[in-house]
Amino acid sequence: MQLILLNQRANPKQKLLTISFNDTDCAYHLSTLLSTYKQPLISIALIAGETLIQRIHNPTLSIPTIYVNGELVVRASS
Repeated sequence: MQLILLNQRANPKQKLLTISFNDTDCAYHLSTLLSTYKQPLISIALIAGETLIQRIHNPTLSIPTIYVNGELVVRASS
């Protein structure tokens, strides 16, 4: 957020497309509302717990690649 504010002061006419993650509160405190990528934190926690339990019961399992879908929250910054 500090870098975005600094850029706005130094180059007010320059367009800077910016995005953040986790839909943090700072997205609402800038003069231009910040677009964010909202990670599904509950899903990530549940999958991490399930994966940990599986690995405890079977430590020889290969390390999985796990994908979860988040949400792009488009605001004025992009």
